[in-house]
Amino acid sequence: MKRLLLKTTFGLMLSGPFITTVNAQVGVGTQTPDASAQLDVTSETKGVLVSRMTSAQRIAIASPADGLLVYDTDTKGFWYHKAGTGWTQINNAALSLPYVGNESSAGTLFSITNSGNGTVVGVNANGNGVGVRSVTNGGFSIHGITSNQTSAGIVGDNNGAGEAIVGRTTSDIAGAVVGRNDGGGYGVRGFVATNTSGRAIGVFGQVGLNGSTGRAGRFENLNTENTTGNTLEVETNGNGDTDNTQGNAASFLVDNASSRAAAVRGEVNTTLSNFGAAGLFGISSGTGGFAGLFHASNAFGNGPALVAIAEGHGNGVTANSGKEGNGVEATADGTGNAIFAWTPDFSNGKAARFVNFNTANTNAVLTAETHSNGNIALFKSGNPATANVARIDADGKGFFNGGTQASGADLAEAFDVINEVSEYEPGDILSIATSKDRTVEKSNGAYSSLVLGVYATKPGVLLTEENIDSNLSGKVPMGVVGVIPTKVCKEGGAIQRGDLLVTSTIPGVAMKADPARVQPGQIIGKALQNFDGDQIGKINVFVNVK
Repeated sequence: MKRLLLKTTFGLMLSGPFITTVNAQVGVGTQTPDASAQLDVTSETKGVLVSRMTSAQRIAIASPADGLLVYDTDTKGFWYHKAGTGWTQINNAALSLPYVGNESSAGTLFSITNSGNGTVVGVNANGNGVGVRSVTNGGFSIHGITSNQTSAGIVGDNNGAGEAIVGRTTSDIAGAVVGRNDGGGYGVRGFVATNTSGRAIGVFGQVGLNGSTGRAGRFENLNTENTTGNTLEVETNGNGDTDNTQGNAASFLVDNASSRAAAVRGEVNTTLSNFGAAGLFGISSGTGGFAGLFHASNAFGNGPALVAIAEGHGNGVTANSGKEGNGVEATADGTGNAIFAWTPDFSNGKAARFVNFNTANTNAVLTAETHSNGNIALFKSGNPATANVARIDADGKGFFNGGTQASGADLAEAFDVINEVSEYEPGDILSIATSKDRTVEKSNGAYSSLVLGVYATKPGVLLTEENIDSNLSGKVPMGVVGVIPTKVCKEGGAIQRGDLLVTSTIPGVAMKADPARVQPGQIIGKALQNFDGDQIGKINVFVNVK
């Protein structure tokens, strides 16, 4: 080493005219080295030759100093070492293609700023290659940022028939395209700006390509406290179309003749039954329209337009009308039934039940109406074949194959009375009034031939000439045949079962008859109970005036 230094020093001494030392500066080929340079080499025919090595040799330098300069024979360029970042190539020449650069840096490796309105980087791929390809293992491959509402972080245009932006992924948990909004706007927005063909689509999701399976779209609300917005909202301001296939806010179609899928499936899993907790909830908020409409449009179809099944304890269908409308309105345009209610052969339920729970509601629980000469009601019985057993015709006449049974014990007819109805009571003996047609009054006088019947307590059948809707409160039900509780006295003696009864001198009261005195038309009936009381009483009498 000492010998090398001596040779170097001696060489410098011999080159006196070419090397000058000024104030600890060294000048080669100049007497006045630049004030800013510790070493100034000046020549018009020669340069400075630094260490030359391969990339492997450069990288193998142990602990390179900050600012160390070498020439890389592999990359054909100068490299300098920068503390903290490593080797950096010096290359200010024009970019030559293909170009590949490799660097390890925490900062930005490539930065271009354009203060004008022109394009910062323009890339044109005239073939089938990729215009810009970015790969990252942890960060964003492309990160576009904008602070202007009318601009966008990333914009893709396709002037042909393909997609403008395509996202692809093989992940089972992530999305190929994700829109995220941390503000109050939207995560993903799709819209049709100018096309008026009616075929354009703002957002299009597909599944089934190449045999794929899954969902074409899914919307979730993962926040149980989020009650201020709907998970999915569809709104249209269009006028709709008369055929109901176009212009709707939403349309769902299962276009497969062999499919068992539902066009729309709604499910709610809750223990609450409040208004709105429904698998399908429809609202008509205008003065017209339907909250729900189901149309089986195929004239040759056999399926019902609507099926409601309750597997639990609730109703299959619950309908309510808050005002004058009907809770349920059903019509039949063909030869079928407007309403067909039935129970299967394994059921113990009822085909129909009608109840009025309002004690102040005096309307009929069930009304059957016909505008033709046909029957109002027809009742059938039998298994498996059925036969008519009862019917009510259009005039209100009833026909019963097996007869009728009433809870009352007599046959009565409604009659007007003399004076007020309030002066009469069940059990009174009634006679023909002589002062007014078709009117009765309390019997007056013994052995009266005007006797007609008894004020019935509970007639099994009540006859009247009045219309079915007439008010009979001004009439009394006079029993003419049957068992009737009847007012009696002991004027004719104690009454024994089987005794004949006639009118007494007490108005409206019967007594035991003397068979020797009885004339035709005086007998009220026969006693069915004994009576020996001192006051007026009531006993059951089989009434049959003759």
